[in-house]
Amino acid sequence: MNDLTGTIIERYKIVRELGRGGMAVVYHATDTMLDRNVAIKMILSDNTNREKSEKLLKRFNREAKTLASLSHPNIVKVLDYGEYERAPYLVMEFIAGGALKAKMTRPIPYAEAAALLLPVARALQHAHLQKIVHRDVKPENILINDSDQPMLSDFGILKLVDMEESHGLTGTGKVIGTPAYMSPEQIRGREVDGRADIYSLGIVFFEMVAGRKPYNANTPIELSMQHLHDPIPKAKQFVRDLPAEVDQIIAKAIAKNPEDRYPTMAIFAQALEKLSGTTARTTTAERRAMKAAEEKQQAEKQKETEKAANKQGGSFKPRYVYLVGGAIAAFVIGIIIFRQISPSLTPPSEPTSTSASTLLNSTPAQSASTNSTSQAQINETNTPNFTPPTSTPNSISERTLQSQNISKVVEIGRMDKISVIRMDWIENGNWLINAGSDTVLFIDSKTEAVTKVGLDGGIPISLSVTNDRVYVLLNDGIKVIDIETFKVIKTISPISGGAISIAASPDGNYLALGISDNKTQLLNAENGSVVRNLKSNYGGWAVGFSPDSQNIISGTSQGILKWETTTGLWLPTFGGQEKTVKSLAFSHDGKIVAGGGDGFIFFWNMETGELMNQVDDGDFGVIHSLDFSPDDALVVSGSDDGMVRIWDVFSASMLRELTGHTSKVFGVCFSPDGQNLASGANEGSILIWGLP
Repeated sequence: MNDLTGTIIERYKIVRELGRGGMAVVYHATDTMLDRNVAIKMILSDNTNREKSEKLLKRFNREAKTLASLSHPNIVKVLDYGEYERAPYLVMEFIAGGALKAKMTRPIPYAEAAALLLPVARALQHAHLQKIVHRDVKPENILINDSDQPMLSDFGILKLVDMEESHGLTGTGKVIGTPAYMSPEQIRGREVDGRADIYSLGIVFFEMVAGRKPYNANTPIELSMQHLHDPIPKAKQFVRDLPAEVDQIIAKAIAKNPEDRYPTMAIFAQALEKLSGTTARTTTAERRAMKAAEEKQQAEKQKETEKAANKQGGSFKPRYVYLVGGAIAAFVIGIIIFRQISPSLTPPSEPTSTSASTLLNSTPAQSASTNSTSQAQINETNTPNFTPPTSTPNSISERTLQSQNISKVVEIGRMDKISVIRMDWIENGNWLINAGSDTVLFIDSKTEAVTKVGLDGGIPISLSVTNDRVYVLLNDGIKVIDIETFKVIKTISPISGGAISIAASPDGNYLALGISDNKTQLLNAENGSVVRNLKSNYGGWAVGFSPDSQNIISGTSQGILKWETTTGLWLPTFGGQEKTVKSLAFSHDGKIVAGGGDGFIFFWNMETGELMNQVDDGDFGVIHSLDFSPDDALVVSGSDDGMVRIWDVFSASMLRELTGHTSKVFGVCFSPDGQNLASGANEGSILIWGLP
C-alpha cells in the first residue's frame, strides 16, 4: 500500500505515516468533524483475491464491534472502523508519548518495571473477561500517554487478519504474533487463551528488568525454537542484585507449558502488584510482618506434625537424601547372604524367628527356598550376632561425630555379601534400611534383627523413606512397604518410562520422580496419579523434598532446579549450572542443599538460592550419595573411588577419608543420633563407622 499522507478517508485526514509492519500501516490523522488527533491502523490485505477479501471484511466488521466495546483506562480506545479501497481500518485514540520500547534502553529497576506493567496486566485481565485475547503483547504495543501511564494498543489486530483457513499463519504466510514475544502454543499454531498473553507480558517484564530479551537469534525460526525448547534464563544473570522473587515471577509467567503458568492474568497482576511495592524504603515493615507470619505458620505446622507423630507412637526425624545413578540399576547380586566378620554396635540378643546361623550359613538353594515362602514379602527376623564397642560412652555429646573427633573414627561393624543399591537410616525404629538386588533389608541397630522384604523379583533403582513407609522405585512400578508390618501394602504402576530417582515428601502426600527425558514428575502418594509435570534439564538424576515438604529439588545436567510443591512455581538457584548433579541431600533444617557429581560437591543456601561454597576439583569420580549429620555441621559422601569422605559443611573442607571399601560407594548415611554412619559399596559390603 502506498503512503496515504494527505488523503481524506471519510472524515479523517491523514497527516503522516507513523509506522509500517508486515500486516498494517499506522497513520497520524485528524478527525475533521471533532477536530481531534486520532491514529488510523490500515490492515494490509490481498485485494486481488476478492473471495478472501470479502471474508476478511466480514470478519473485521464483527471483531471491530467487539473491540470498540472494550472500555478500560489503560486500553487504547477503538473509536471507529471502516474500509478504504477494500482495506479495513481501525480509528483509535492518538497517544503522543511514544511506545514503551523507547524507555527500554537500559535495565529498569524491578519495582518500577512491575509498577509500569501492572496497569497493562489489569487491562489484559479486563479483556480476557470479555473473551478477547491480545496475542501480540510487546513493548511496541504498549504506548505511554501524556500522564506517563501505559496504554495497551493493537487489541485483536492479529485475530482480525487471521484467515479462517490459516492455522497459526496469516493468508500471506506470516507467523501470527512477534517471534521475540510469542508463546510456544502460538508458535505451534495451536488454539490460545489468556495464558498466551501472560507469556508475552512475562517476556516483556524480563526484557525490562534485564535490559535484554531472554532469547536472541539471527532468524525468526531459530528464535522460535529457543522459545519452544531452551531453558528459561534468569534475569539475575544480567542484573546481579535482583531479588529471587523477580526470577520466580518471570519463570512462572513464561513457563513453556501453559498449564504451568499463572492460571489467570488476575493472579499474574497480583504478583506484579506485590513486587511493585517491594522497595527498600516502603517494605521493611511489610517484610518483617511477612516473616513473622511465615514463622507462625511453620510453628503451627510443626505442632501438627509432632501431634500426628505422637499419635503414631513415636517421634520422627526424617532423612532427606535421594540418590540415583543410571548405571546402578544394572548392578544385581542375586542372593543375599549375611556373614559377620568384625564387631558391630550392640550386644547380641536371642533370635525371635529364624536363627542367624540358619541364614548366614545357608546355601544359595536354601536361601532361594526361603525366599519362595512368600512371593510379595518375606518377613524373617535374624540376629547377625554383632558385638558392642569395647568402650562405653560417658555422654551422648562425647560419642557424637563432630569435626573435633572425626580423626578417631574407625570401622566398628561390617556385613558382607550383601547387595547395596540404596541405603537410609531412620529414627523411627532406628532402622538401617538397604535396597539390594530384589529385596529390601531392615536392620535394627538396637536388637540386631534383620528383616527381609521381597520385591517379586523386581530390581530396585532408587529408594525413599518416610516415617512409616518405604518407597522402592522399580523398572515397572513403585513398591510401597509398611515399616510397622514389613509388608508390601501396594504397588503403584505403571509409571513414566525413564524414571531413575524417587523421593517421598515427609508429609506423606507426594512422590517425586526424576525422569530422564527432561522432567520431574509429581505424583499423589496415595493413588499414584500425576499431579504435575515439572520441566527440567536433561537427567532427573536425583530428586528430593525439603523437610517441610514445601519444595521439590532435582539434580539435572545443568545444576539443580527447585519448585514449590503445591504450585509448581520455579524457584531460582544460582551457580553450578554447568555441572551434572547426580546426588542430593537436604539439611535437616531445610536451609542447605548439598549436590554431588563427577569430582564436585556444591552447597546451596536454599533461602536465597545462592551457591555457598563448593569442592569442584576432586579426583574421586562421581559422588553417588550424600547425607547431613543430625546437627547439619557435617556431610558424608560416597564416591566412585571407594572412599567415604566427611566434609565440613560451611567451609567445604574435607575432614577425613575412610578406607575400607574396594569399589564404588553407592550409599552413605548418618545414624539419627549422629554417633555412627553406614556406607554400602559395589563389592557387596556395608560398613558401620564410629568412635572406638
